[in-house]
Amino acid sequence: MNQGKIALTMLFVLGLFVGSKLTSESQAQAKKKAPPPPPTVTQLAEFDTLKDDQKIIREAGQKPDGPSLLDYFKKRTLKAPDPKDIAALVRQLGDEDFFTREKAFVSLMSLGASALAGIKEGENDTDLEIRKRVAELKLRIDTKAEPTLQAAAARVIAKEKPAGAAEVLMTYLPFASDPLVIDEICRTLGAVALVDGKVDPVLLKALTDPLAVKRGAAGEAIARANVKDELPDVKKLLKDVDLNVRFRVCMAMMTSQDKDIIPVMIDLFADLSPNQLWPMEEALLRLAGEKAPQVSLGNDPVAKKNCRDAWAKWYTANEAAIDMTKLTAESVYLGYTMIVQHNNRIGAGGGNVGEIFELDKDKNVRWKLAIPVGYPVDAQMVGPNRILVCEYQGGRVTERDLKGDIKWEYACGGNPFSVQRLPNGNTFIVMQARLVEVDRNKKEIWSMQRPNSDIMRARKLPTGEVAYVTNLGAQATYIRMDPKTQKVNKQFNVTPVQMLFGNMDVLNNGNVIIAHYNQQRVIEYNQDGGQVASLQHNWPNSVQRLPNGNNLITSYNQRQVFEHNGKEQVWTFQTDGIVFVARRR
Repeated sequence: MNQGKIALTMLFVLGLFVGSKLTSESQAQAKKKAPPPPPTVTQLAEFDTLKDDQKIIREAGQKPDGPSLLDYFKKRTLKAPDPKDIAALVRQLGDEDFFTREKAFVSLMSLGASALAGIKEGENDTDLEIRKRVAELKLRIDTKAEPTLQAAAARVIAKEKPAGAAEVLMTYLPFASDPLVIDEICRTLGAVALVDGKVDPVLLKALTDPLAVKRGAAGEAIARANVKDELPDVKKLLKDVDLNVRFRVCMAMMTSQDKDIIPVMIDLFADLSPNQLWPMEEALLRLAGEKAPQVSLGNDPVAKKNCRDAWAKWYTANEAAIDMTKLTAESVYLGYTMIVQHNNRIGAGGGNVGEIFELDKDKNVRWKLAIPVGYPVDAQMVGPNRILVCEYQGGRVTERDLKGDIKWEYACGGNPFSVQRLPNGNTFIVMQARLVEVDRNKKEIWSMQRPNSDIMRARKLPTGEVAYVTNLGAQATYIRMDPKTQKVNKQFNVTPVQMLFGNMDVLNNGNVIIAHYNQQRVIEYNQDGGQVASLQHNWPNSVQRLPNGNNLITSYNQRQVFEHNGKEQVWTFQTDGIVFVARRR
């Protein structure tokens, strides 16, 4: 094997790539002089997540290896109590005798997570005392559940794939109380589903388990493993009596290009909440395109039924023409909303700090990151455990884990107010006087200087162009240019943009959406500068066009985030700080 082939083989083994063919001589020179290309964003996320997960596990006093983590879950797998015994103890929580109530409470606490399914019935009991006691029980059990540790343990098991993982995790699953842990375990089951190229018998058996959580997890795992011979049995769960089983299997099969999931997804519109159904609505909107029915997810039974019926009518009329290849792994929507705000409630506690947090579909906080210094004004999720942060006063961009630890940083030489991680792993940074793109090694790829410090918005586009808005007094201009030659490809006037902190969105068709703070308007412009649409909003500073066609808008002064469908607000969240940016993924 000649020197050139050896070099290429070594690069391949290391997981790197070479952009073009090199001669043997140039390969040798590159090997001696040039630093190795950085790994891709996906590779970085995987490596970094594993390292951080192992750290979390060590800090909790556990060994971060596969067999030890399986033993951790085994020790927390309890014997399921008799449901009748649980029901009796729940009733005793409302007993007139104090000691009877206390004894029942202690007994339920001692059962730990195994009692969760049984005490659920007490959450809606007519007896206030029972409801209060059940809520306290659930809180105490959840607090002891170690969700961060368990999620990290599941991710490490997914990478190491120790023998017997599927059986251990499937047995433990009914005792997992945190929804995020359940999701992580289900993903891990997909990663360990195959043994010697065949689906683990534990998963096949669980497809018909009496417990819905096991059926759903098994269906998701086998669908994720994409074992076509077993998919007929997985698809039987599309008719499962449990809504959540059908939902989980539909989500797992979203990219399978199987049309049979579509009517099941549509039927769920009549039963589940909008917060659960966002990902499915987004998927159907991608499939339907311009033929999508003009209907929103409903909050009451009548509206839900109308939504289901409208989509069912669309499916009947368009079934033959539906192109399932429009759904890819990249286009499946999570419905998580990240918010960047500044908490200046000095007298109310919590300090005077920058905060970044993410909400799930039910507006529960998934994670929260406080940054006391630096004044973060923009951020982007760049991996399952990574966030890119733009620190205006700190004059830098940092990449942090969700604990806040800095894994990478770049000193900007100015005050950045917007940041964007690009598909090639580079980072695009926006300052009022300068635009710059740097690679993972902090090497500047290109930059542009503006003499008047007039940049108010900027994005790098999939076309390779850079789009930005300048603002000088009463005159604002939208510009699209080639960053390498700095040749202007498109330019037109827009309404002035006076608020620095925020973002704009550039659509695939070339239109641009800009929040105009002083004018209290969000305006969509076409490629020639014509106004396509205009929405009135109080003090808007940031806007994102969602896959469903709605706009996600932040209001700096009102401290709110809105989703607007062009006619009305369909979602809102009140922040507890001045909000700079909101992004949904």
